[in-house]
Amino acid sequence: MKTKFLNIALASMLLVVTNIANAGIITLNNSTEIGVLSLSESFKSFYDYRRSSSHTGYEQEATAVMFLAEHNGALALYTLLDASGTKHNKRTASLAISDFDLSKVLLVDDSSEKNKNGFRWKWVDCCTDGMIYEIDDIDNFDIDLEFSNVSGFSDFKFLSFSDSGKGPVEFDISNSFSIQAVPEPTTIAIFALGIIGLASRRFKKKS
Repeated sequence: MKTKFLNIALASMLLVVTNIANAGIITLNNSTEIGVLSLSESFKSFYDYRRSSSHTGYEQEATAVMFLAEHNGALALYTLLDASGTKHNKRTASLAISDFDLSKVLLVDDSSEKNKNGFRWKWVDCCTDGMIYEIDDIDNFDIDLEFSNVSGFSDFKFLSFSDSGKGPVEFDISNSFSIQAVPEPTTIAIFALGIIGLASRRFKKKS
């Protein structure tokens, strides 16, 4: 009876620990930890698509700016191409995403700009281009992304946000990169695992 009770207790504790440990961190290229932008409004509302441009405040001239944002427990990847107003010839870019799912496209500037592998953009100086792509499993993902057919610009940046409210940290990236969620055991989880080990050892000695 005691053994059965101990097994139930240990199983319950392991379940709690597993749930705690699943609260992971997000990394860029499997090395750099990146923070997510917390939104108090919907993904589309924050993108603020009007006059053929996004208006998030993070747009940059001749640059592909990307970042992750969360709202009500959901996670989305933003891509912002260019900033409107500066005179230039037509610019282009394609973005391929591994395991791409068309149903996860929350917004794209032009419906014809998405395809089965990702996106293919063309824009002029009046406008920006870009998209919002929802990430399905926010605790466990590893996504490869690659820009191609790029003309008119050569800068790619990924933004990282903190809880302090300060401006984002910018990371220069190449046209090919990855983002991933990495499970991170917390201090509480490690402590709980230690208690489980001690309890199991003590019970074995008594029996």
